[in-house]
Amino acid sequence: MDKFQRRIGSKGIFILISFIVITLIVDTSIVKISANTGGLSSADSGIAIFAVMGVIFAVGQYLILGFVRSVSEKKVANERLRLSPISRSISIIQYALIAIFASLILQILITSGYNVQFLEIVVWINYVLAIALLGLLSQRFLSWFRSNHNLVVLVYSLASMMISINALFTLLYVTNELTKKPANIQPELTPVAPYGSVYDMFNSGYVITSVMSFVLTWIASVFLLHNYSRKLGRAKYWILVTIPLFYFLSQFQPLFLNILTPFRLSEPILFGVVYTLFFSATIPVGGVLFGIAFWSVARNMNRNIVKQYMMISAYGMMLLFSSNQASGLVLVPYPPFGLITVSFLGLSSYLLLIGIYSSAISVSEDTNLRRTIRKFVIDQPHRR
Repeated sequence: MDKFQRRIGSKGIFILISFIVITLIVDTSIVKISANTGGLSSADSGIAIFAVMGVIFAVGQYLILGFVRSVSEKKVANERLRLSPISRSISIIQYALIAIFASLILQILITSGYNVQFLEIVVWINYVLAIALLGLLSQRFLSWFRSNHNLVVLVYSLASMMISINALFTLLYVTNELTKKPANIQPELTPVAPYGSVYDMFNSGYVITSVMSFVLTWIASVFLLHNYSRKLGRAKYWILVTIPLFYFLSQFQPLFLNILTPFRLSEPILFGVVYTLFFSATIPVGGVLFGIAFWSVARNMNRNIVKQYMMISAYGMMLLFSSNQASGLVLVPYPPFGLITVSFLGLSSYLLLIGIYSSAISVSEDTNLRRTIRKFVIDQPHRR
């Protein structure tokens, strides 16, 4: 298995990440749809689907970590940045999460219920880890900005900082809500939220930091992708990059809901399902755009090791925005759909950190590569 893990290759890891992102969208969609329909029609089928998703998480994180280790064989970044302890800790944490999921599924099968503390433990592990790693990444971006005064670096620093703050708000909110729930969650005790409560539950801090983190990352990605405006044409370029932002922000527009009020009042369940399905991919779609920004940089790299590290950053960005969706867990669904999604948050933060860190160190040691990157970013916004 270890040989296969290391030989999965760039194409294999791309397919794996894409499959995981789709799985996370399905995972969160089930939670939101259940809030409108009263849950899955069959508890047994729900348990089976949840167990399959648990296997996807276990195999997926194992292969991803193996791919990262294979790319980091020279361990230049690990030695220079002292990331080895972090890498070992991430592996231990991911395997601990697998054990937690195995225990959770076993408890569901034996008792037809689960302890809400499982949700709290998984949320705390992933969100504390994300807060720490993204905070470190933001600090590094700020350090690089002081050296080169590049506006793209500054915006990425602010975006990382805001995502970390949003993770803190999410952690506090979800923890507070879960403490109000019954200790043991069973099918007949599963709270079902009426339409609208999924959105009303967001406190002002969560909403503000969610929007700001998305918008700041979008701005940084637009700057990084700016060279493509010449190839595509300015009009086509701005249309393409604006679609994810409009798609994301439209879910917060009261005017949008007012337009569909007659449909919502006449067919509340159908409207809830359709609305949920339409907006379930808002954040993951943005994550794909943000990942493309790093992928575009990777395409311009001549040195293969840096290209691979930038791709790791791209995958981290895609998974980060796909997995930062713990709010649905306050509905304590049975089985706990949404928990698999949250479990990729810590891993995605690690991918983003080690990808960007390792790229920076590799670039700093290669004069020719610095010239290549300089040519690529010369047209990017700089502080005047």
